[in-house]
Amino acid sequence: MEFIGDIARKKASPSLLAIEATKSELAGEIGKDSDLFYVPRVLNYDQDNGVLDFERLNNLVTLLQLTINRDSRLFEISEKAGRALAVIHEQLILPDKMKCELPTEWMAQTDENVFIHGDFACINICLHEPSGRLVILDWSTAPIMGRTPTFGSRYFDILWFVSCAFRGAPGVRFLSWNAEEMADAFLKGYVKQSCEKNCDRFKDYLPKIYKLHRKKVWQLMRRRKPFKAVAYFCPQMVMQYRLRKLLNRYEL
Repeated sequence: MEFIGDIARKKASPSLLAIEATKSELAGEIGKDSDLFYVPRVLNYDQDNGVLDFERLNNLVTLLQLTINRDSRLFEISEKAGRALAVIHEQLILPDKMKCELPTEWMAQTDENVFIHGDFACINICLHEPSGRLVILDWSTAPIMGRTPTFGSRYFDILWFVSCAFRGAPGVRFLSWNAEEMADAFLKGYVKQSCEKNCDRFKDYLPKIYKLHRKKVWQLMRRRKPFKAVAYFCPQMVMQYRLRKLLNRYEL
């Protein structure tokens, strides 16, 4: 992402940017109608050069930073993020030409699949300090999933957020990292906003998120030099244990 004055500019392949622009615009309308969240406006999409310009919002604080700062608003915002995701899953509908399925293990029964955010992570969920609004960024699917999928089980977005809440713990803070409370607030917010029957296959997807969580941790570890990799890996093993402990006993 490149910032030019009041513009946040993203460069990528035209096909990926076309999907992100469409998702952002549609999600922006959903956020406005539901009064739950805000999506930065698309200002321009240059298909020929693969450039997508968004409105730039200053004074954004990510959910990850709120956690690091032990902000008193953390759990309220996490709960609201869960409610926002439920509305997105219920109302976001992309054109048929933009429907691209997640890998098979993340597909639900035909009538249960939804259009997904794709990277519903703590760094993409923000608080706009001046307005107090929840802001949701980056409507392209996470690179670890190949960026292109737009459609599949709602549990991908739900569990990806929970996984990120645990994985985001800094090594020096992992013992005091309140991921369980953040995840609990988020999950309760989702259920509160959604129909309970939509969440009855929660445990079926746990082995899949554990596998994806390990893959992401390993990927992040390999980017570090040996000593820093070890310093990162050891706390992450504790966080993985805490993630499993929470989800294996959780009833959604």
